[in-house]
Amino acid sequence: MIIGNCSFADDALYDIESNTWVRLMQGGMATVGITSIFAWLAGTVTSVSFKAPGTVVARGNGLGSVEGPKHFDIVRSPLTCRILSVNEPLVGIPRPLNHDPYSAGWFAKLEPLKPLEVSLLKPPEAAKEELQKKMAELRVRCFAEFPDHEMFEIGTECSAVLVRLDELLSSSPKGSVVHLVSDDPTSELEMVVWSERTGNRLLETRREGNLLHYIVKKA
Repeated sequence: MIIGNCSFADDALYDIESNTWVRLMQGGMATVGITSIFAWLAGTVTSVSFKAPGTVVARGNGLGSVEGPKHFDIVRSPLTCRILSVNEPLVGIPRPLNHDPYSAGWFAKLEPLKPLEVSLLKPPEAAKEELQKKMAELRVRCFAEFPDHEMFEIGTECSAVLVRLDELLSSSPKGSVVHLVSDDPTSELEMVVWSERTGNRLLETRREGNLLHYIVKKA
């Protein structure tokens, strides 16, 4: 399901208040993760911490936390539960929380202790209107992919911007994503030409007022 360019998994249930999703598994267990709203609000996650497996957590209390250069947030449990396991690889490589929150970026596996609380969660279509309202309230906007780097190049000619973009990508691993913002009216054509010349992918172009937003992925 896509809402305002933000992706939401079709096979999950949603807790609107905590910005988390739940997948129910065989045996009554559940997998929990953060939604796209949480991922874009949090910004680039640089560190992750978890409560220990075996810990009992009440609905609305923390399963762990995420932190970035300018932001700290608690991942709150959508269900009263016992933590069975956590996604330990995120401690060393937190990137999936931003780039793949519904799959590789899952947060914890839980044993629900109050099964009736599942009725408080909503399937995608039932949650859609509330998710839209939450996005508007929090001013969340999503792009084609979550950026690893951001470049704000206001008042700079695109030719100079492209030199800086090449330098940034040359020192970045394959698959790195850059969000570039420019006010140069010629940049739209120049970005297309640059993409064809370098082989790097121009995933999205978006105009907002006099600003042009580009999402670029290193080939």
